[in-house]
Amino acid sequence: MSRFFRYTASVLMSILVVVAASTVSIKVVAAELKINENKQCIMCHKRNGIMHGVHANDALDIRCQDCHGEKGGHPRKASNLIGFSQKSTADAATQTQSCLKCHAHDVLALHDWTHDAHSNKVNCAGCHTLHSNTDPMVDVSFQERSKLCVSCHATK
Repeated sequence: MSRFFRYTASVLMSILVVVAASTVSIKVVAAELKINENKQCIMCHKRNGIMHGVHANDALDIRCQDCHGEKGGHPRKASNLIGFSQKSTADAATQTQSCLKCHAHDVLALHDWTHDAHSNKVNCAGCHTLHSNTDPMVDVSFQERSKLCVSCHATK
């Protein structure tokens, strides 16, 4: 074996070890995101409450309460928590206003006309996934988007 080959092999092996070690540490860090340390919420909402993706970024310093509101008497008594599912008691306008605290309406409208057309008629979660690693709307094709539109707007 040539000296060059041994040197190249050792450098490549070192790079592989560093990449493997960093992948493990990334997974550990992801589990310790500040938003997911909110024991007040996560102790009951482990299954559907753990935040992933762009909204979980520690640099944003988001708390569950920033989007859902203060817990009030929840879970045993009445509260004004904002839910974002189709079953939510909060109307679309209330849900949208929560999102607009951070997401500027003008910027959204410039990005895609559907944001302006639906503003307070459809909640953001009607199209966007909020707690997941990826938002399906990011990579949706024109054909898939058309199917989404037809799911609410019947064609004649």
